[in-house]
Amino acid sequence: MKMNYWVVLAVVGGIFSQPVFAISEAYRAQLEQSGCTQVDEANGTCHVGHTRHHPRDDESTGDIAREIDSNIAGKYQGEAVDYMEDAGWHSTNGERTRWRKNGYTAEFDMTSSGKLEGVSVR
Repeated sequence: MKMNYWVVLAVVGGIFSQPVFAISEAYRAQLEQSGCTQVDEANGTCHVGHTRHHPRDDESTGDIAREIDSNIAGKYQGEAVDYMEDAGWHSTNGERTRWRKNGYTAEFDMTSSGKLEGVSVR
């Protein structure tokens, strides 16, 4: 009887020790390609089936980069984060260096001291 207990315990332990992933690799690739996060896709603000770039016709990436640069260049990351949030951008990473808005992606160019040199917009 004691042997059966250990066998059952080993089987159950083996099952629960396997890694569990919240999303499949295929879905993760779709999210990456679309530029969406799971939260964006769940709340309907981004659709996984669309491609990453949906820029509006009335603004170019250069215009957007110049506008952001004029407000954040030379400032520390905290000040830049405040500006981006106030301007309606949404952070897409934990470091808060990559942002999305209206199909554009903006990424901070930072120095090692934490100051911003500028921004790249795609």
